[in-house]
Amino acid sequence: MSRRSVVSAAAGTGLVAALGGQPDEVTSWALDLLTGRVTGHRPDLLRPVLTLPAGTALAKLLRAHGPAVLDERVRYSTDDLVGSTPVCAWHVQTGMTVAGLGDAALRRGDATATNLLVVRAGGAAAVTGFCRALGDRRTRIDRRAPDSCSAQPWDPRDTTTTRALALGYGAVLLGDVLEPAARLRFAALLPSDRLRGGWTLTHAVASGRYGTAALVGVARRERRQVLVAATLRAGQPAQDGSQAAVSRVVEALLGGLDATW
Repeated sequence: MSRRSVVSAAAGTGLVAALGGQPDEVTSWALDLLTGRVTGHRPDLLRPVLTLPAGTALAKLLRAHGPAVLDERVRYSTDDLVGSTPVCAWHVQTGMTVAGLGDAALRRGDATATNLLVVRAGGAAAVTGFCRALGDRRTRIDRRAPDSCSAQPWDPRDTTTTRALALGYGAVLLGDVLEPAARLRFAALLPSDRLRGGWTLTHAVASGRYGTAALVGVARRERRQVLVAATLRAGQPAQDGSQAAVSRVVEALLGGLDATW
């Protein structure tokens, strides 16, 4: 068995253990920047993009306008509010800054904030085009949230893959797509969590119907940086996805990598 096969097998075993034996409901992809090793489980299977286009839209705005764009105020009305809006609903009178919208979308999964950022960045087609410029050939953005979170297994709209997600977000977080100051401001808007094994994960995470959830980001520990993405589907149409569960997928993946790398 090749070294890469051993790595993939170990990582896959960790995923199965973490999720009770349903590996086909999980996709994952990881690249260790220190060693260049790659592992994944069904990384090119289409999965819902959910509210993750908020990060891509934010990156597009930062590339075009620099960090100053984050302080611009976006006005909206009650007509713009959609379901799953835990933050924007409280700021209709004053509007929100672009940074505030990014925080609401990327930390709280605010669907209205996601829509406002996508519109600000030129619309769904423009943000999809920016994904292509980042090297992401699979992500497509078709509808507004929360329709983009409907996650019907048969629907190709508003879909991505874990490999595409990781490469797109990785270009923003680790590449030269953004100037250093803009890259730091972007990363600061993402949640950062401590995981088992001493890893710190800076990431975007989202969830939707059919028990879907997706996470993409960079895990760091000492000299190591691992670009990682994972998705999870488990449940019936009315079941909301668990962001905690997809975080456990990433934790299990990193644990599997630690066992062999």
